[in-house]
Amino acid sequence: MTIEEFSNGFDTLLNSYNRFKDFDSKGAVDSIELNEYEKSFYLTRAQEELVRGLYTGRNAAGLSFEETEEQRRLLANLIGESKLENEGKDDIIGMRAPNTGVFTLEPDLWFITYEEVVVNAGDGACGGEIAQEVVPVTQDEYHRIKKNPFRGINRRRALRFDLSDDRVEVVSKYPISYYYVRYMKKPTPIILEKLPNHLEIEGDNGPSECMLHESLHQNILELAVSMALRSKGIGIPTSKNNN
Repeated sequence: MTIEEFSNGFDTLLNSYNRFKDFDSKGAVDSIELNEYEKSFYLTRAQEELVRGLYTGRNAAGLSFEETEEQRRLLANLIGESKLENEGKDDIIGMRAPNTGVFTLEPDLWFITYEEVVVNAGDGACGGEIAQEVVPVTQDEYHRIKKNPFRGINRRRALRFDLSDDRVEVVSKYPISYYYVRYMKKPTPIILEKLPNHLEIEGDNGPSECMLHESLHQNILELAVSMALRSKGIGIPTSKNNN
């Protein structure tokens, strides 16, 4: 859908629920009307909720990201990747591991889906540059497992800690050359028109199309309208309510 189609579809769906509201004294339907900012707000919230559900498996089908080819295609537009250079650890204390690296993540990164580091394992037949799996752990967990040859750092795996929203520390048995990460981007907001200067949605106020697969647009629209109705204290009618 284009943003114009989203806007018109929102109005159409919203008006279709007005008939379930009580009639006023003149017999006219007390209709619900939302401006373009309000519609954009609910569309953006619905889009994020839908993506989270598809990623985690909290959806009607119970399928998580990459569980089926269909699931992969639905979120393919959100996949990004980055090769990050080791920034060192001059401004942090670090985990006192044999080798460590600090990396600044891409600003649009939402969820990491795959990660590895390339390290220099030294000379010889088993040396040179090798790729290591990266496993996220908590700081407390690291202190319990760091000497465990099966769960701590070893030739095959490195460990990753979150330093902040956009920085991570990776520790390895070997010097780290770079960190490769594949991730799911946070979708850009759906904004139906240029907003007044004092209004923004997630830092943006210009028109913005939905970047998700076309097959998800109707789901986003219906969920957004449902959210809008609930915010007004109106439940979507069910067969039980209509009996």
